[in-house]
Amino acid sequence: KILEIVQSHPEIIHDPAQRNIVAEKHGITEKTLRNRIADLKKYGVIEQEGKGGLAEPSTISKTSPNEIDLLYYIGLIWKRRKSLVINVVVVTFFATFISLIMPKTYRASAVLMPPQKSSGVGILNSLTSLPFGSLIPQSTDETMSFISILKSRTVTEEIIHKFNLIDLYKAKNTEETILALSDNVAFVVEDEGTLRISVDVATDWFHSEEQEKKARILSAEMANYFVEQLDVVNKGLKTQQASFQRMFIEGRYTQNIEDLKDAEDRLKTFQQKHKMVALSEQTKVAIEVAATIKGQILANKVKLGVMTTTLNPGHPDIDKIKKETEGLKLQLREMDYGSENYQSDKDNLFPVFSEVPELSVQVMRLKRDVEIQNTLFTFLTQQYEEAKIQEARDTPTVQILDMAISPIEKYKPRRSMLVLSVLILSILLYLIYIYVLGVKGKITRNKL
Repeated sequence: KILEIVQSHPEIIHDPAQRNIVAEKHGITEKTLRNRIADLKKYGVIEQEGKGGLAEPSTISKTSPNEIDLLYYIGLIWKRRKSLVINVVVVTFFATFISLIMPKTYRASAVLMPPQKSSGVGILNSLTSLPFGSLIPQSTDETMSFISILKSRTVTEEIIHKFNLIDLYKAKNTEETILALSDNVAFVVEDEGTLRISVDVATDWFHSEEQEKKARILSAEMANYFVEQLDVVNKGLKTQQASFQRMFIEGRYTQNIEDLKDAEDRLKTFQQKHKMVALSEQTKVAIEVAATIKGQILANKVKLGVMTTTLNPGHPDIDKIKKETEGLKLQLREMDYGSENYQSDKDNLFPVFSEVPELSVQVMRLKRDVEIQNTLFTFLTQQYEEAKIQEARDTPTVQILDMAISPIEKYKPRRSMLVLSVLILSILLYLIYIYVLGVKGKITRNKL
């Protein structure tokens, strides 16, 4: 209304008499009109022109609705400074009050060493020179297996029943409790390879010191119980696996004993049949005997030649030498090809030369079968004993670096950050409110 009056009667800005007349015409006092004109000058809506302090006719500012007049908005803020301070103080007070009564969350953490990687060699391999590894799969990187066990329903339900989490989370059933627990538990593999198990426990609104103490203790107990259940479940899985492996190796071990006995019996029967105590030594002795016989035959030929020149053809000595030579040749032939009389060959202590290669091959194969079964027997014996040890082992499978302890300080909320954020937000919102008021005022002014 004042802007309209000033636009119609610009002389009232510097003429008190005229200002008095116009004020009475519009039903207001001259003082009210003067004060409102002073406000418009202060906010820069009315711009004065003139020199030497003499007021000249002023003009109305023609600022664009979208133009930001810094002095104008500073004036609005200054005018509403009390309201700004009051609003900020009230909002900050309520934010502080809420931060004091809102639930506190305490976090306890347990840290596990990374599972050790095994070289894949059985624990009994040091007792033998066999170049074999273990049939039992050795542990590798089990970190992801640990996390899978920790997130399993088996462990989760055990935690829920142990600490009565259905009442703690005010859940309707176990399913809701599992979801609530998963939101308050974290399993993190850190850069160093360690596994951190963190459990958060929150208090109620308007909580007491006793409830805070219980939350601290409960967070640590839950984290440590997670570690305990991890060891129990992991140990059970390893024992079950070792039991299956032991039964498999036990069956193979029993079969190997039968195979070894059969191979030894076949070698024994073959040696008995061919009268082979030691084929190489028997063959060596037979060769020496054959050489002696051959030498004797040659010597008899020499004697027979000498006797033929000196004695009559029918002399008894000549017949004796001839018969002896024939007997030696027969003996040598039997050593080479064997006798037509089977019983004679059976009673012979030396192998027949013509059969030596075949006998050597057969003996080598039979001995190889025995050696293979014997080597396998040694290996399976080692693995069988190792499987029984693994099945009976009751040592911890989890290495604990840090046990969880009751936290002293709360994990959240961070009151200072909360209050500071609300303070800044309240100031920004109030400045936006003032800006909107200023834009509306400028639009009204420009319309005039």
